[in-house]
Amino acid sequence: MSLIRNRKKVRQVIDFTGVQNGRMHPSDIDAVLEFNNDVLILMEVKYRRRPIPTGQRLLLERIVDSWHTDRSCALKVEHEFTNDDENIPLHTCLVTGFYNRRHWVYYKDPVPLVDYLNELGEKWDCKKCKF
Repeated sequence: MSLIRNRKKVRQVIDFTGVQNGRMHPSDIDAVLEFNNDVLILMEVKYRRRPIPTGQRLLLERIVDSWHTDRSCALKVEHEFTNDDENIPLHTCLVTGFYNRRHWVYYKDPVPLVDYLNELGEKWDCKKCKF
């Protein structure tokens, strides 16, 4: 069962026009998991091999670096869906990058997102981080 209640609303794009200063403008984060004010997982989803733009990458890094525990990270998650009318099921996506403690690690062999989240939950002893 999908968590999307109103597909038309999901398709609405937020236009940042008028809320920019030169090249600076608002950004978004595709998914956030937070457990018990202890674990923070940020996810940015991109089409395969597309980079996270510099400003967005810096935003993710700064949020992770400022979190009050070492149990915080940003994940670069990739998909291969080309049909704009098709939903991208997050659980089928792959983790290709991990940021924690001021360092990015990129994986030659991407890891399925759900497996990765379960491993983080175990590593960080977070029972709620189980999917």
